[in-house]
This record gives sequence, structure tokens and C-alpha cells, in this order.
Amino acid sequence: MTLDVAIWLFVAAVIGLVLVCKFLRGRRTLRIVCIVLLSLIALALASYIGLTVYFVDAVRHQPLAP
Repeated sequence: MTLDVAIWLFVAAVIGLVLVCKFLRGRRTLRIVCIVLLSLIALALASYIGLTVYFVDAVRHQPLAP
């Protein structure tokens, strides 16, 4: 997965969380399940994005081999 796809999926998960909280007020159980699933997806994507940025930065600052 490329970084831009991960960012778009993360944004979609966050928008999904907002919409779930807004539109599923009457269905408590369904709202909780959706919030948990979307939160786990957002957490995994945020970790992926963070680690990708960290490793790319590490490669860029690696000293050149003689």
C-alpha cells in the first residue's frame, strides 16, 4: 500500500467515525461496534503512516557508504 492510499483511507475512517456518531444515535449497539471497528482501522493506518514516515526519514539521513 502506498502512503497516499493510507492517508486517504485514514481520512475516510475518521469521516466515518464522525458520521457514525452523528447518524447512529438511536442504535446504541451498532454505533459502538462501528466506532470500535473504525477506531481500530484508523489506529492501524495511523501507525502505518507514522512508521513509513519514520523509516523514510531514517533512509534519507543514512550516511553514504564509501
